[in-house]
Amino acid sequence: MSETKLKYLFNPTQKDARQLKAEFVVRTAIFNQIFTDIQEDAMQKPPQHYMILGQRGMGKTTLLLRIKYAVQDDENLQQWLLPVVFNEEQYAMSDLASFFEHIAQIIAEDHPSSYESLLEEMRKYEFENDYDQKAFEILVEYLKKNEQKIIVFHDNFGQFLEKIGKVATHRLRNILMNSTHIRLVGASATLLEHTFNYKEPFFDFFYQIRLKGMTSDETILLFEKLAENEGKADLFKEILQTERPRIDVMRKLSGGVIRTMVMLFDVFIDNEKQDSFKDLEAILDRVTPLYKHRMDDLKPQQQQIVDAVARAWDAVTVSEIAELSRAERQGLKTNQISAQLKQLVENGIIEIEPRTTGRTNLYRLQERFFNIWYLMRYSTRQDKQRVIWFVKFLEGWCNTNDLKQLFERFDNNLERGTYELNTVFDRALAYSMVDNDEVNKQKIDLIMKAISFLELRNYDKKSLDYLKKEASTLLINQAFRSVENILNDTLKELSLFNLRVIRILLEEASNKAKTVHSSTFFYELSFITTTIGWLLSDKVEISLKSFAILYDRENSNEYWTELLTTYFFSLIRLKQYHTANKLFQDYPELKDRLKPIYYLTMEYLKDEYPNEYLKAGEEYRETIEELKERVKWFEQNLS
Repeated sequence: MSETKLKYLFNPTQKDARQLKAEFVVRTAIFNQIFTDIQEDAMQKPPQHYMILGQRGMGKTTLLLRIKYAVQDDENLQQWLLPVVFNEEQYAMSDLASFFEHIAQIIAEDHPSSYESLLEEMRKYEFENDYDQKAFEILVEYLKKNEQKIIVFHDNFGQFLEKIGKVATHRLRNILMNSTHIRLVGASATLLEHTFNYKEPFFDFFYQIRLKGMTSDETILLFEKLAENEGKADLFKEILQTERPRIDVMRKLSGGVIRTMVMLFDVFIDNEKQDSFKDLEAILDRVTPLYKHRMDDLKPQQQQIVDAVARAWDAVTVSEIAELSRAERQGLKTNQISAQLKQLVENGIIEIEPRTTGRTNLYRLQERFFNIWYLMRYSTRQDKQRVIWFVKFLEGWCNTNDLKQLFERFDNNLERGTYELNTVFDRALAYSMVDNDEVNKQKIDLIMKAISFLELRNYDKKSLDYLKKEASTLLINQAFRSVENILNDTLKELSLFNLRVIRILLEEASNKAKTVHSSTFFYELSFITTTIGWLLSDKVEISLKSFAILYDRENSNEYWTELLTTYFFSLIRLKQYHTANKLFQDYPELKDRLKPIYYLTMEYLKDEYPNEYLKAGEEYRETIEELKERVKWFEQNLS
């Protein structure tokens, strides 16, 4: 990414108005809503004021600028409505009077003949106690004289309110509530306490618009526009034919944050033969300076708290943060943690789950991609596995054709030797976890090729041994497929046999499996398949006993996420929510492996556990909704 493009990405105010308007394709519905209200309201009465909420990179600044340019371009509005834009950072604006002084400076620059003396007139009263009120009254006098009004676009409005204090905030509220000469469109990266706490001046005052992550269609629309602007429309169209699932994986992981996805666009164009995990690595490299600077700016205690929250991944309470950060050993009390959390929330690093209050508050890192970056850069291998499993879970939704094309590209590039050794290992390991019968043989061939490729180049022996173990598992699975019909016949008759007979059938199946050079792994696989069969026959207790036997076997919990997923779907289909929850409690590692399913289960149990399902980050939301649709499919097809 060029320095110029990077500058525009983090400072859209420096972008040419024509370019910004041409690239504005995502927040169009919100833009139309606000701008239509502005066009239709001549401000004869105090107008509606707006507050746009969204994390960093969601497009708040760009949206404010787009509305400003629309006001300037409108033949009617440009006659009487003056746009005033406050940049995101206004360090010198420490009181309400400076707010009005800044307005005076901006409109004097744009309209010197009418407002050149405004600031000087204001400052005649700057040492009086009610200077802010007098400054506003003088502003209104000038506006009346010129038959004009103003619309103020204020980025980072929440931080400004904190600076000026509660008394000045009350004054500003009274001005906005009663004046017909000023409309405010504010933006903030935090959910303003001033707007949801009934004790605060701006409680329920603004019309709030919360910016969510981009949808799949919005992401494609943005990418198409970026490709068109860079003369790469045909190249992107070609990539899109095979890579749309990969784009969607990254969109979900990033929370659909516009800034992150713009960086991702360059990764797709420059490295169209990569895969989702390598895309993730490429973007993490690009955001490292930004995120590292964000961490370095924090106080030591805040760094400790952010570390604990990041490692937790899901939303956590103050007491959980204290435990995760070993706060007691560091002499950090819970009330000190709460005070630091307040600052971190105000600075947009951490967010409070909005559906919790008071002592039940849950905290998570506001920017989910920042959380991924932290885990991938500063956590242990076990912590990284959480992210890897989530990537794998999302990639599991790719269809067979997508996987075949993915494997084919890997095979071709492997033969050309264009990959680095670590890249070959990462991809081979990731592909070994893909569970799809139709590509199983192709997958095994690829893993074996990757092992040979790495052996010839003296790759790390420990890593190679790990990959060989995964390949061995795949070969055992291949043996299982050759006798799969045995299990199918067994499952048809499940409801007619008791557990003793099932054990006999399993022993027989296991003996037959040995004739194809299988191992005890086939026994485990057949056991879980039979366990699901019992569940589908409404023999829940027997099924759970069978599940317990399976899971107590050594290493059994490392295999077949899809079969485990099917089992939990079957529990949910039977409305056995408490049973599913008990299994998650009995086998805690399943929470990480099947995290979206866990939160789906807790959503069904939200009356009993009102806070638990709220811990799920926004990045899970779309996947959970997809899982709900899959549960419906199970209900309709497995009745």
